[in-house]
Amino acid sequence: MTSYADLTNLVSILKNVYGDGLRNQFNDEKTTYNQFPKSDRKPQGLGYIFGIRYNRTQSTGARAESGKLPEPFTGKKDNGTIKPRYIYGAIRLTGPAISAAKANVAAFVDGLADEMDDIYQSIVTDLNRQCQWDGFGKLATNSLSFAPATGATYAVTFDNDLGITYLQEGMLCDWYDPTGVTCSTTCVAQRITAVIPSTKVVIFEASTQTYLVNHPNATIAAYTNATTAIPISSILVKMGSRLPTSATTDTPYEITGLEGIFDDGTLLASFENITVATKPKWAANVMSNASVTRELSVDMMLNAVDLVRIRSGLNVKRIRMGLGQRRKYANLLMPDVRFAPTVLKGGYETLTFNGGDGSLEILIDPMNQPGKIYFEPQGVVQKYEMTELGWGDLDGTNMLRRSGYDEYDLFIRIYTNIGTEQRNCLTKISDLVEPTLY
Repeated sequence: MTSYADLTNLVSILKNVYGDGLRNQFNDEKTTYNQFPKSDRKPQGLGYIFGIRYNRTQSTGARAESGKLPEPFTGKKDNGTIKPRYIYGAIRLTGPAISAAKANVAAFVDGLADEMDDIYQSIVTDLNRQCQWDGFGKLATNSLSFAPATGATYAVTFDNDLGITYLQEGMLCDWYDPTGVTCSTTCVAQRITAVIPSTKVVIFEASTQTYLVNHPNATIAAYTNATTAIPISSILVKMGSRLPTSATTDTPYEITGLEGIFDDGTLLASFENITVATKPKWAANVMSNASVTRELSVDMMLNAVDLVRIRSGLNVKRIRMGLGQRRKYANLLMPDVRFAPTVLKGGYETLTFNGGDGSLEILIDPMNQPGKIYFEPQGVVQKYEMTELGWGDLDGTNMLRRSGYDEYDLFIRIYTNIGTEQRNCLTKISDLVEPTLY
């Protein structure tokens, strides 16, 4: 050991120098939810009820002189209901942690502020994820069967188009059978510990009972995790987002996003309390290809634009797509001078598409569904907020003591949903080839 003051001798008295805040190591874009206009109608009470007309009266016709007048029919009318979903985020601090931090009040305030900002950003990011689906919490499907381990971490492969787009470290998830109907009784409340994008492999913590005790569904909370194999194409969902036996007629817990709104009754038999089978004009337009993928074409996009105009009389103003379809579209037009990137307010990237009725905005969100493109008139899809995003402080205080514990809880919440009052003006192209990222 040296006798002079080198780094080794001074290590115990040197101070660490910390950076300003934390650097996120993950995709944290929150585009789609922010882009929807906010409706001035709040879904309070039993929900916001709106009236719709399926057709005008057909009491018209040519007659001979002195002939009987047409039958005095009335147009066909109906009403729909938009109900809010209740989205939460939670923080917990212990009494000793608060007391220990009193020695450095500034550090405590900064730390608490970071936690509060983190949960705020997290809930907005999760709202953006929910905006892409049908309200039932789907995250991914496995491309290889696997057996969860109870004494060590285990790996699951998601090597398909959906991949790991919606998976994040720390997420708690439940596994369902490939139909999405039946919850596994031996592999629920599983927590992600690592996501490897290049291989589409996700590492889960050991499959124990640790998180089952706090499962929001009492039936699932009584299950016992084991090493039973999970078959290929099983569905991974956000923990607690479905009932043990799930049906599309259930009331979703999450926001009804683009997949549920741009649907023709295939995913949701009923939408906003209207059944598509009995009211076919309440279906959106879906241009699919029987699950066989095909390349995007300009003609296909023009077809989608025309579908909207023919079925509703409205014109498409916005087109939504993910990064993969942006590449496909850009490659179609790369030799063409009409291809002109622009920037919208807020910094959102857009391209433009000339559909014959003026230039249409193309909104890009990395969280949009792979292999799909959505076409909509301006302002038809809106967010209906009963309560804006904020802290749960109905009693006048943000921080509440947990009963029986020296612990203090904060929670953030928003009561909201995404909806539309005219669905036949919406068109989705699906079954498109999605380019690989790696």
